[in-house]
Amino acid sequence: MPDRSWDVVVVGGGPAGAATSAQLAERGHRVLLLDRDGFPRPKPCGECLNPAAVRLLAELGVLPQLLASGAAPLLGWRIHPAAGPAFAGRLPAGEPGMAISRTVLDSLLLDRARARGVEVRTGARVLDLLHEEDRVAGVRVRDAEGEEREVRARLVVGADGLRSVVVRRLGLIRRPPRLRKVALTAHVRGLEGLEGYGEFHIFPERYIGVAAVGTDAANVTVVAAGEEVGAVAGDAAGYFDRALGAAPRFAGAERLDEVLATGPFDWPTRSAVADGALLVGDAAGYYDPFTGQGIFRALRGAELAAETADAALRSGDISARALAPYDRAQRRAFAPGVRLQQLLELFISRRPLLNAVAPRLSRHPAMVEALLAVTGDVAPVRSLLRPGLRFVLPFA
Repeated sequence: MPDRSWDVVVVGGGPAGAATSAQLAERGHRVLLLDRDGFPRPKPCGECLNPAAVRLLAELGVLPQLLASGAAPLLGWRIHPAAGPAFAGRLPAGEPGMAISRTVLDSLLLDRARARGVEVRTGARVLDLLHEEDRVAGVRVRDAEGEEREVRARLVVGADGLRSVVVRRLGLIRRPPRLRKVALTAHVRGLEGLEGYGEFHIFPERYIGVAAVGTDAANVTVVAAGEEVGAVAGDAAGYFDRALGAAPRFAGAERLDEVLATGPFDWPTRSAVADGALLVGDAAGYYDPFTGQGIFRALRGAELAAETADAALRSGDISARALAPYDRAQRRAFAPGVRLQQLLELFISRRPLLNAVAPRLSRHPAMVEALLAVTGDVAPVRSLLRPGLRFVLPFA
């Protein structure tokens, strides 16, 4: 059954899709957003926002509502290597991060999109793309009532995250994702002493991230890597509980909800644009932002996508060539951070190297803070090349 025609159909109602759709609606375009889930809904995520993401949420006008909903400021991070001393650093003064439940954040951003004129349909699963004269011309969707229909649009935006159906139908996956890591997330209570700091506990077989997401709950994310991934299969909750039980820091912690699993994270794409379509957020290419940069990239990517998409829609040229400025802009914006993430992951995976450097970092918190400013997207990666950092940070 055909549907009305739209200027833009956005597939995915997470932060990237909600922000992109709202900005295009604000520019006067007729926008339909489709998501297979109902809202509010839980999401496997570390639920940490870096300072740059907090800035963008303030610009969107939703920060007061987030704070009223229990968002917890993140003032810094404490890192606990498997051996060697712990070290810590504060985020730049006046630039806090934030921890907030994705149930709250995503619903708030979706409500904002509705208020801007976006039509939101939940329970709508996109099955395929429609094509017309070798360009994307809409989507085929099964709605909440189980009826299949065709929805035509001048532009389709894929904001449907990891394992994006839009990416797969466009054939833009550069290579099959590698299952190198699996992340398990749940909320717990009974953890004392967070006091505005997130924690990162590094063990030989896994690492665990912690951040308070309210007055009586914390997000705990357990990441299994390498051979340990096989131990998770079929028993995510059991693995999560055993991981916490083996670490004294989590003695007495009580799990409050279901363990959510996600992976693989390595999701490389050849391009973020095609004739009649573009990709934003995790769908545009994902590399495990364990540093809390994922929401920032979703929101900043939405800004870049909306700017290019608006110009293309007004010109009437929605070819890949016309959308290419967005692809170049988002790669320029995010490539340095991705390269730094790759270096950090390599550093963390080499436990002897981390253990050797930890004493230096514990004696020089300013060095840790320089790194946090970069991963917070409030300082450029090149700031790590200062001479004073090179004797502490092995990758500087």
